[in-house]
Amino acid sequence: MALADIVRDCGVVGAGGAGFPTHVKVNSRVEVLIANGAECEPILVTDQWVMAQHPREICEGIRAVGEAVGAKRLVFATKHKYHEVIRRFKPFLNLDPPIELFELGDFYPSGDEQTLVHEVTGRIVPEGGIPLHVSVLVQNVSTLLNVQRALRGKPVTLKHVTVAGEVHGPGVYIVPIGTRAIDCISHAGGAKVEDFAIIDGGPMMGRLLLSPFEPIIKTTSALLVLKKDHPLVQRRSTPDMAEKRFALSVCCSCRMCTDLCPRHLLGHRIEPHRAMRAVANATENDIHVLAMGYLCCLCNVCEAYACPMGLSPRRIFEQFKARLAREKLPQIYKARPEKTLDAYAWSKVPKERLTARLMLSQYVLPPVGEPVSLVEYIKTVFIPMKQHSGVPCIPIVKEDQHVREGECIGIVPEGALGAPIHAPFDGVVRQVEKDKVIISRS
Repeated sequence: MALADIVRDCGVVGAGGAGFPTHVKVNSRVEVLIANGAECEPILVTDQWVMAQHPREICEGIRAVGEAVGAKRLVFATKHKYHEVIRRFKPFLNLDPPIELFELGDFYPSGDEQTLVHEVTGRIVPEGGIPLHVSVLVQNVSTLLNVQRALRGKPVTLKHVTVAGEVHGPGVYIVPIGTRAIDCISHAGGAKVEDFAIIDGGPMMGRLLLSPFEPIIKTTSALLVLKKDHPLVQRRSTPDMAEKRFALSVCCSCRMCTDLCPRHLLGHRIEPHRAMRAVANATENDIHVLAMGYLCCLCNVCEAYACPMGLSPRRIFEQFKARLAREKLPQIYKARPEKTLDAYAWSKVPKERLTARLMLSQYVLPPVGEPVSLVEYIKTVFIPMKQHSGVPCIPIVKEDQHVREGECIGIVPEGALGAPIHAPFDGVVRQVEKDKVIISRS
């Protein structure tokens, strides 16, 4: 069976981003495969701990994907400061075929796939494009671990998650997919404060959970527990209309958001300060401004680091993206820059300084540790049928049905983009709805 079929049947999706089904990428042909071990989000150590524990398996995943896509160059890219990770990987890099070690600087967003492609290969992805357009495939290291496990017949049922912030037992935990955020936090020692909020993912690109009962899914990388009055929580709670009013009344068009924008520095024609000015001048219907939303990667450098007034071009671009999709407006930016801006070399955001700016330095975790498994302690899981890019899965189980660990419980409609979903442990189906399946241990 082809690798693409194996990873599809095992439900492997991108573990480090939007959850794009891996079998689609594995069906491509590229010159370069990059294993992304940068993990540039402040506070998160999920991939670092996974890399330290599973270097052999990840390298096997790299070689399997490299063979499938015909890559002539295999690269393991990680931060130069991850000394222990590099030490543990080195014995497995020089096997056949060899995997090149590429050491990245400690900046944000070094893990952004377009930035990573340029750092490793010198190539620049076209505006609105993807690495495949320059014959490069980027795969997160945790995704590659899941690929290796799929080759051994193990579907994706568990997730490594950083639990950090205002918790008694911060660290990386292994939990069944479908575990509620509040249950994971409780088993990790519980919150230190009563009035808290949870950010799903990193502090830069993560989202504020609407409820602590939301479940962990295949793309969950972290649960960041913060006091409700923390600036990050307050900012994510600000209504979109308020952001527009801020832009209207406060933006001074200093261009710092543009000058530090990672995609702008790559030569893409995205200028966040122009978007803010358009909102202030009521000229945001200009397609040349609106279409910049297609170029924004939502890295949040503009809001969290660049703007001296604390404004959020990212939120404005989010609104632009929604409108572009809703009205099916054209993508007019498609050029491939010949070179980066001169400022690219000295305008990278230092991760340590960014962490301090976010007021999160007190939550920094050690770069390497032993993940703690909570699998046997979680008795009930609430498994969403939508955990990836594409369409939701269709439940194929019934209430009171007994299921085995790894058994498929949700399938993708014929011809649609998606990945199947599997039971994380032996149990009984307690409830089946269109959008979720609840399973309890038998």
